[in-house]
Amino acid sequence: MLNRTARNVLWWICLFIAPVVLFTIELIHPAGFTRDPGAYQYLSKPQAHTSAHQAIEYFGPAWWFALHMVQTPMIGLVAIGMWLLISEVGPDSDPGARVVAWISAIATFVFVIYYTVLDAIGGIGLGRSIEAAQRLAAEGRLTSTQVDGVALLLDTVWTDPLVGGVGSVVSQVGSWAIFVASLAAAFALFLARLAPWPPLVLLVAFGWELQLSHAMPHGPIAFALLTVTALWLWWARHRSKVGNRSDTAPASAPATV
Repeated sequence: MLNRTARNVLWWICLFIAPVVLFTIELIHPAGFTRDPGAYQYLSKPQAHTSAHQAIEYFGPAWWFALHMVQTPMIGLVAIGMWLLISEVGPDSDPGARVVAWISAIATFVFVIYYTVLDAIGGIGLGRSIEAAQRLAAEGRLTSTQVDGVALLLDTVWTDPLVGGVGSVVSQVGSWAIFVASLAAAFALFLARLAPWPPLVLLVAFGWELQLSHAMPHGPIAFALLTVTALWLWWARHRSKVGNRSDTAPASAPATV
């Protein structure tokens, strides 16, 4: 059981620091390259900003690898943050709130598993594979024809209907899971009367944006919404605690914060 200090530290790490990091790196996460010019063709070299691919800039395959090495644990922290939110729905809460909180917890588990798989295959694995192919080609151990074969293989994996980077089973399950998780979390907190409704709307919007994509522009929008949600909830609860202390303070003495 976490004490109050540990919960507060986790709150700020998982619901503020991690979303801010993700907001920042997703600004440089390109999108829309699957068909034109293709995953390998786009990711294998640095790219300037274009409206078609959204990212501020793309620095090459080493960046694609590094981006996902950072993104994967940050997504894990966000999942812990989602569990922290619904952990406040306790045994004395509305029964409906407890049921919906469990739905959110399960959906969050599905999200973090499938997004980890997606990042491992389409991010970390793909980035290192491109780097390895380029290194072998530079050493003369792969011919240009063989590199073309490697590109075809990696493009085929990227578009695979089960594990591909866009529109695959892995991608869609993870994407819809975070929307269900955020929607259920917001509903649970509302039913348990643990939060005002405006930040809960933002929480649902976070899940919807992340369901659309974690790349530019939806990813930065999603994690900005989660950051604002967390700050709003913290402010609302802090104000509520101050109000409660004021109500219970002796009339002859000011309430202390």
